[in-house]
Amino acid sequence: MENEREKQELPSWHRKAQKAYRVNRVIIILQMVAALVLAGVIWFGVEKVIH
Repeated sequence: MENEREKQELPSWHRKAQKAYRVNRVIIILQMVAALVLAGVIWFGVEKVIH
């Protein structure tokens, strides 16, 4: 409820009110998750090669 009220109070030009802001935030989160997964894959790959 509070988030909806805050969104209505923000002017349309405010960056948090723009759709691109939310899309970019989702993309950044996905990139972080992908980076962690790849780091894990590389970690286990190196472990197998070493041992």
